[in-house]
Amino acid sequence: MFKVGETVRYSRTGTVGKIVSFMEETGATFAELDSTGLYYRTDQLIAINDVVQSKEKTRDFKKDFKEEQDKLREVQRNAWQDTDQSYGGVG
Repeated sequence: MFKVGETVRYSRTGTVGKIVSFMEETGATFAELDSTGLYYRTDQLIAINDVVQSKEKTRDFKKDFKEEQDKLREVQRNAWQDTDQSYGGVG
């Protein structure tokens, strides 16, 4: 049986993480992994050695989103600076 803090891999996707908590539902036991915050059936998990575990890069989606917003704002600012802000056209 697994313990909280143990490093495991979900065999179907290769997701790796440390067990944070357990939950039982409909006769099955699920473990929450710190890397995803999702629950996985414990019979689908494989214990792995921390030394052998490769460092799986986790993305900081809030940071990525903020960076994309900042880039978009900069592009918008630069677009206005490159014009004389006059209207063209026939009218």
